[in-house]
Amino acid sequence: MNDRLRWMRNSLKTQELQGMIVLNPINVHYLTSIDAEGILLITAGENYYITDDRYIEKVQKELMIDDEIVLQNIKEITPEDYESYFADCENVGFEENYVTYAKYKEILRRYKMKALVETDCIIEKQRQIKDEDEIGCIRKACEITDACFSHIAQYIKKGMTEKQIANEIERFFKENDTVLA
Repeated sequence: MNDRLRWMRNSLKTQELQGMIVLNPINVHYLTSIDAEGILLITAGENYYITDDRYIEKVQKELMIDDEIVLQNIKEITPEDYESYFADCENVGFEENYVTYAKYKEILRRYKMKALVETDCIIEKQRQIKDEDEIGCIRKACEITDACFSHIAQYIKKGMTEKQIANEIERFFKENDTVLA
């Protein structure tokens, strides 16, 4: 299991939660590194990534065995499957700042849950703490931005339009974004 999912599971235990539904795409990506639309369910026994036909193949290529994430096609999930995900969970966390009230009611109905519990932005707070890889990416982004500024300072000439300058900035970043990959 990746470190972030392991952290999430440990955090749920400290909050006396047996599972969590993660719907915010930014949080899903943060926890899984999956770059496709979908829902992450952290249940008592498994981690599930639910998506549709458009993304199944892409997600299969991104997942590693060590990720310990079960990929499921949303079209193949039965009402009984939804009910079984959190059947053994007394309290399930949700992203209170992301989920609308209508979505909240839909989740309760679909998963037949006993309780949904606010998680006090636990993932967002953890995302604020940067690991070494993230710090490295931030450094590289700053280097590219500094290089772009130096380039543009020499590129700009009297009579140029804002659009010409913006296009050059965009071109510069596109040509140099591989440094971040």
